[in-house]
Amino acid sequence: MRWISIPFLLLLSVSLFAAGPEPYLKSAQMPFYPRLARLARISGTIHLDFTVDGQGNTSGVEASAANEVLRRSAIENVQNWKFAWSQPCDCRSQGEAIFVYKLSGKGESPERPNVTVRWFGKTKVIHVEIEGDVIEHSD
Repeated sequence: MRWISIPFLLLLSVSLFAAGPEPYLKSAQMPFYPRLARLARISGTIHLDFTVDGQGNTSGVEASAANEVLRRSAIENVQNWKFAWSQPCDCRSQGEAIFVYKLSGKGESPERPNVTVRWFGKTKVIHVEIEGDVIEHSD
């Protein structure tokens, strides 16, 4: 039994070191809810996949099928994200983000912010919720 556990521990330690460092989100512009989408009362969820290079830049951003206005907004936002590595490395890593655009049900008002953003980024998948007030048509 003792001989079996030694190779298992060696295999486990090699796989842990082979995983390499993971990047962390260093900076990001504040996501926005496109005015046109709020005016048209469009909401939805966009799943994005992207690559982080050794300098912390994102590239190859691909988004799930969704409303084109929300899709372009989410892609534009992720393309501006900047990541960092815990140690210098010439690495590449795949990332995933989920943007949830939802309407508050309230009309836009000068007394309060018209968009609320919540970030959930402690896991491998970065989750961003953007809740916006509805913009009433002005004829």
